[in-house]
Amino acid sequence: MTDARIDLLIKNGLVLTFSPDALTGAIIPGGGVAIAGDAIVAVGDGAELAKKYAPAKTIDAAGKIVMPGFIVTHSHMPYVLGHNMPVDFSQLRDFWDMLQKMGWEWLEDITTQEGVYAATRYAAVKMLKSGTTTVCELVEGPNALPGVLLASARAMEETGIRAQLGYEVTERVPGEHILKSASPANAARGLEENIAFFQRYPKGGGRIEGRLGLHTAFTNSRATMEKARQVADQYGVGIQTHIAEIPRAFVVEKHGMSAPRILEETGVLGPDVIAAHCIDLTDEDVEILARNKVNIAHTPMTNSFGGNGVARVPYMMEKGLNITLGHDDFFTLDISEYLRYTFLLHKAHNANAGLLPVFQVLDMALGNAARALGLEKQIGSLAAGKKADILIINPDSPTPVAPCSVLSFFDMTFQGRQVETVIVDGRIVVEKGRSTQVDEDETRLACQEQARLLWRKAGAMI
Repeated sequence: MTDARIDLLIKNGLVLTFSPDALTGAIIPGGGVAIAGDAIVAVGDGAELAKKYAPAKTIDAAGKIVMPGFIVTHSHMPYVLGHNMPVDFSQLRDFWDMLQKMGWEWLEDITTQEGVYAATRYAAVKMLKSGTTTVCELVEGPNALPGVLLASARAMEETGIRAQLGYEVTERVPGEHILKSASPANAARGLEENIAFFQRYPKGGGRIEGRLGLHTAFTNSRATMEKARQVADQYGVGIQTHIAEIPRAFVVEKHGMSAPRILEETGVLGPDVIAAHCIDLTDEDVEILARNKVNIAHTPMTNSFGGNGVARVPYMMEKGLNITLGHDDFFTLDISEYLRYTFLLHKAHNANAGLLPVFQVLDMALGNAARALGLEKQIGSLAAGKKADILIINPDSPTPVAPCSVLSFFDMTFQGRQVETVIVDGRIVVEKGRSTQVDEDETRLACQEQARLLWRKAGAMI
């Protein structure tokens, strides 16, 4: 053995590198990963790595899968406070009602910094435990300003998840109809919240980074959209936004053109943009997004819940758009369910079983997502020099999990509860299925207490 000292050696696992992608990435039986500090030193044959390195700690992954952590490119983690809220659902006749009542009136407009912190901490732990190591978070809560991003970041820091986050810039006035009232001053407050955060968490500064949030073209003016691009460029952080979640007719009525068109004209669009939803798009709209190299955060569960329709993911892929996977935290936080639903939805919707094979879906939550975040040199695959964001999965499968079958395991059998160990930045943040960073029981109870407070404000007595 040479005296090449490292912090951690994972050996004897079925290593999935996903480098450069799911279809062609090396699969190494009896493989290993050597880690020093926050980075991967080597990936290869486990026995050979054991001869070469002297680890401070060794994990024997025999019979287990070793792979990069999953990446979610769109989330609203405080939305977990609305899970199972006992409200009068008869008020929700269409998506517009759901957005204004469930999204705004019953959640965002009454959330607090304490609620954001508690909900984000709970959501981050659940996401980590089921295999998500990185999240792109869009924080909402106009009455929780200023400082709500710091509350979110504190939860991210404590739980150990990797994140890019920003506050949604919007001219929406809480409690007033968006078609009747708008406030550029509210958007200015949102920009100030983002700027203050970028100054404290600069791009490239660590595990937590900023990414400017722009709510929608529908809830903002041309001037606000132009200013958002200026701020994003000044701080080098990129933009996250919602596009075409609502019927395009609303945006056309306001701006005289579709959301992609107005966002292009105001300079918002570009390869540093992550656009969530992207449902009601014409061929011309897709072309606009494609020529601007916009990254798409596909959110199939939320879109189904709202009856919004199904995003034209296969078509957008044909046009060269980078498709990633996101969710609004409305439902389970288990990434396996989003992978499986994406795998199945487009086959059923298009009556074509050949669409979206599992390797393409896995890429959405790995390499594609890393590129969308501008972190492709750091995460999304296992390779020397990349960040040590790693999962060890103990598969519960009725059939052998082998190199010839392991990709299919992720569409047919994988569940988040099978994730045993999670490493982020070289640090073990989940071990034996439990968080090593926070008290899970206290985290859950604190989130439940904030949910009770929010529910009462929404008129749902408990």
